[in-house]
Amino acid sequence: MRKLRLTSALVAALAASFVLTQVSTAQPGGEPPPPPPANGNGYGGQGYYSTPPAQTGKPFHRRRGLSIGFGFGIGGMESENGPIRCDACDYDPIAGSFDFHVGGMINPRLALLFEVWGSGQQLDAQATETLVQVMWMFGAQYWVTPQLWLKGGIGAASLSISVDDGFGGSEAIDIGEGAAIMGAIGYEVMSTRKFAVDLQFRVGAGTYQDDGDGGIGLNDQITTAAFGVGFNWY
Repeated sequence: MRKLRLTSALVAALAASFVLTQVSTAQPGGEPPPPPPANGNGYGGQGYYSTPPAQTGKPFHRRRGLSIGFGFGIGGMESENGPIRCDACDYDPIAGSFDFHVGGMINPRLALLFEVWGSGQQLDAQATETLVQVMWMFGAQYWVTPQLWLKGGIGAASLSISVDDGFGGSEAIDIGEGAAIMGAIGYEVMSTRKFAVDLQFRVGAGTYQDDGDGGIGLNDQITTAAFGVGFNWY
């Protein structure tokens, strides 16, 4: 489990650092200078002028203002201290996740965001108990190409067990609160200036420590990894 912990933390840290180092270089380029005047033979005042070659490849969308979106995913949750149990299960349960973000475009290639990411994995065969981790983070998203992006974030995490009361409701048993870190990569399969659908992979970890106040607490790290689809408006 320590290997998974180190891998998730490294992925998140690299994504976050890469995004932040691109802030100074993310400004879009200006228009090319106009050609010099030419005479009837095609020569300008400074010599023969050749029209610069047209740019190839898809340009970056000139997105600006508000950025908002959400996504769904499936994956798994792991504990540093050992496997997450599932009583009477003869299979390994998958974890479902939901994420939501809101923020603003700093320039066409960089967005600063507030993001919430929640994930849950069942703890028994009847699915009456579910381990739930929620992370609240501030982060940044940087488009490496017009469709490929990286995201990183840091913030706070909470861990709880949701218990079905048998009457259509549920109650949450708080386990602990701690620090959160997240890294993600995505590719926009549908991409316009105002809307995009992307496929993404994200890894996040919540690190918890016993508060020592006599309540329920733990010293553990819960890592979540998920593949998902996102819907975004700009």
